[in-house]
Amino acid sequence: MSEPQDGATTPETSVSAPPAEPAAEPARRFWRRRRSGDPAPKRPLRVALEYAVTAAVAVALAFLVQAYIVKPYRVPTPSMANTVKAGERVLIDRTVYHYRSIRRGDIVAFRGPQAVNHIVLLKRVIGLPGDTLSLSSGHVYVNGKLLDEPYLRSSRGVVAQTLPATGYGAPGDNVPWTLAHPYTIPAGRYFMMGDNRQDSFDSRYWGPIARSDVIGRAFAVYWPPQDIGGL
Repeated sequence: MSEPQDGATTPETSVSAPPAEPAAEPARRFWRRRRSGDPAPKRPLRVALEYAVTAAVAVALAFLVQAYIVKPYRVPTPSMANTVKAGERVLIDRTVYHYRSIRRGDIVAFRGPQAVNHIVLLKRVIGLPGDTLSLSSGHVYVNGKLLDEPYLRSSRGVVAQTLPATGYGAPGDNVPWTLAHPYTIPAGRYFMMGDNRQDSFDSRYWGPIARSDVIGRAFAVYWPPQDIGGL
């Protein structure tokens, strides 16, 4: 039979199968992937385990953050209006008082007294240990000087001067924290008031709060979105 001319084709009569892969070839391909940086395929069980460990770590970190660093709280009452409104949620810095002292004007979360079943409250620090507080014409005086309070809901700064007849004391009793008379705050205690003075159940009714009951300082509103901002 003559040789085919240039440009001519010959019919393919058979297709030969590729040579069988040697037994050692899969191992060589695995190590080539390792050397080239290509990740080896993961088994489903290993992937599930990685996700589970990641979720557990995330949950543990969230608990640690809330327990020792920052804790969210919902404000249920209008006692701190208009600074913090009822229903807003705030973030409490639990670490700040480890490296600085409590300051007048700080908004703090603390465990309330037995009169409120020790629930967590949010109020503003008005009096520090050793301060002498007094009340005149609805304004608070600290150590004889008028306290500047631009945050008050009422521009008049109205403060109840006597206890109401609600069981917290006999009507007309001049217990020290009504501020009917000058009152000096004991060591290790802090006098708290709400910014909405006409609608705040605070130290005027149940006295100053111990330092050990202070949880931390409120530093931001995070909910609802339109109210997000620092305090």
